[in-house]
Parts: sequence; structure tokens; C-alpha cells
Amino acid sequence: MTAEAHPEAPRVWRGRILATILCLVIGVFGGVWAATGQSEGKAPVRFYPPAEQQADFRLRDQDGRLIRLQAQRGRVVALTFFYSTCWDLCPAQAEIMRDALRRMGGRGVDVLVVSVDPVGDTPPRARKFLHDHLDYGGPAHFLIGSRRELEPVWRRYGIAPIDATPADAAASAVAADRFWAMQEKSGAPPEDEAAGYEHPKRPAPADAGDAYPAADDLRYRGRTRHAHGAEYEHSAYVLLIDRHGRQRVGFPFEQLSEPELAKDLRALVAER
Repeated sequence: MTAEAHPEAPRVWRGRILATILCLVIGVFGGVWAATGQSEGKAPVRFYPPAEQQADFRLRDQDGRLIRLQAQRGRVVALTFFYSTCWDLCPAQAEIMRDALRRMGGRGVDVLVVSVDPVGDTPPRARKFLHDHLDYGGPAHFLIGSRRELEPVWRRYGIAPIDATPADAAASAVAADRFWAMQEKSGAPPEDEAAGYEHPKRPAPADAGDAYPAADDLRYRGRTRHAHGAEYEHSAYVLLIDRHGRQRVGFPFEQLSEPELAKDLRALVAER
């Protein structure tokens, strides 16, 4: 098929390329902002992706429902990327989203969480994650599937999933299940890992001064952000899509702020 035969093709591929480049840059420089402390005392950094309408995707959620991105037209979408057995960064960011949605009322917003761990993210674990960390009173869908099903979405949004082997991912998820089951059996109040999470305090690594840093080099970030280790690092951000299906604004995770996210959600919901 040629571009001339399908005039939409150049626009779609241009959007994919721009989104991928943008997200790689965010992944790298988000680490720099957190590492150097340059954002301290300043307004959270937003990024503005191409405003074109999104290509459709279809994935099953935690309850087996088939969710289409285009079916969300008429509502604002908060799109992000997690894995369900994460103990620290993902829950912390999910709870910022939850609190922002509660702050602005949550009306007119759908939350879509795309899995970055096709092995560990099962329906029960996805449901538990949403219940524990993203229960804001409105629609929230944790989209799961096989690697083959998820990869096109990762590519579309410039996302690098966790790098653990399938065996390691499965073992880590089972270990998390056992830990939470032991807590419930003991009757002790659950440890709130998310509430206690703080971005690592560290000087910027020497490579941060490179003119052309390697976006896929995790050592560039210095110390990992996840307790599980470097194999469980993944790229992610919060992307807001308006009621017409257009990408409008996003937040790197290191810059996510409850008041600012609530303000942007409220503004998009108010648009016509």
C-alpha cells in the first residue's frame, strides 16, 4: 500500500514517530530533573504531544470487558502504564491520580491503565491494584493481555515495558501475592508502601552531561526507582486525551502533581 493511496498514512506514522521520540526524551530527562533537583520549587513540568486524534486500540480489562480507546469519545481519558505487583512507584503515582480525580470530582473522566507486565498482570491482581490504589469512584480499566497484544500499544506511546524474564516476572508476582496474603492473615494493618515512597535523592550521574544520551541505558538514571531492581524499570507518564480523542497534555512521573493534574482534568472536562 502506498501513502498516495492512503493519505492518512503519513500523518499516522508521523504521530507515532513523534510520540516515540517524545516519550524517550521524557524518560531520560525525567530522570535528570529528579536527579538534579532542578524542578524543586518550580511548577511541575508538563509536555504537549501532537494534538492529533489517537489510533484505536482494543484490550481486555480486569473484568474481561473489551475496551476500545475510540469508544471513550465524549469523555476525557487519563492514560498511564503500570504493573500490578509493583510495591512502590506505581502505587504512589496511582494514588496521586486517585487523589486528583477525587479533588476534581472524577465526573467525565475514564482511567485507562495499560499493563507493562504481560506475565504478572492477571485479572485478580489488576482488580486488587485498582481497588487498593485507584478507587476514585469512577471508571478505571486495567488493560491486560499477552505481549503480542500489548506491544502495539507500547510502540504507539513510546513505552518500554519491564525487562524481567517471563520466569522472573512470574516468580516476583507470586512473591508479592504471598506477602500480601501473609499481611492479611496476620490481621496487621497493611504497610502503605505507596504513601512512604519518595523519589531517590541522588546526584546526576556523569552521563547526564552527554550531548546525546542513550535513552535505553538505565544506568544513565543512576539508582533504580523500583525496589524490585533495574529489570522492573519501565517508562511511563500520564497522558490526558480530550473528549474528541486528541492528545492534549502529559506529565512525566517525576513531575506528577495532584493539584496540577486535577486542574488540567477539570479544564478538559469543561471543554465542549
